[in-house]
Amino acid sequence: MSGARPALFLDRDGIINVDHGYVATRERLDYVPGIADLVAAANRAGWAVVIVTNQSGVARGYFPESQMHAFHDMIRADLASQGARIDAVYHCPHLPGAAVAQFDVDCDCRKPRPGMLLRAIREMDLDPARSAMIGDKPSDVEAARARVSQAICFRAATCWSSPPRACRRFRSRGCRAASRHSRPRPLRESASSAPARPRRRARCGLR
Repeated sequence: MSGARPALFLDRDGIINVDHGYVATRERLDYVPGIADLVAAANRAGWAVVIVTNQSGVARGYFPESQMHAFHDMIRADLASQGARIDAVYHCPHLPGAAVAQFDVDCDCRKPRPGMLLRAIREMDLDPARSAMIGDKPSDVEAARARVSQAICFRAATCWSSPPRACRRFRSRGCRAASRHSRPRPLRESASSAPARPRRRARCGLR
């Protein structure tokens, strides 16, 4: 892993877009203010930016997986138009007891399990010791714990409405919504009732 680069892992709902609940259309998409600044800062520092997101709306039958892929493509294009690059999106469409039998899976990728992060680290040649995870739920922090060097949890979708310099430090010091799981650090430059159906093991998706 000598040439591995650090990564900024981001949850999606509540961190990139406002969490209105199972968001998968343009009409319901509202970006968290300042997210493009945060992503662009990581890009400039040489960090990979990777979305890792539980998307049980697929398993619940609220929208098909193809719609979710198109929605993620839209997010990436929107951010790219502001100079902010998302390098990869890993998603988990599974949910034990799901309405859609295909996704009724006891998987290793649904957070708080770390499967999505582990797969990204392996496939993208990332350095977990120099990486960070930002999410808005304890499950995000749990998935990252012992996998990356820093995990930060926000409890509200207002955290990136701060100057770019504060975004480069992952959060504004005055953000009251932040629970202090760890101290923020600057991005460092990178050198390079019904009977249960049998549950299957599965891996997360990549887009």
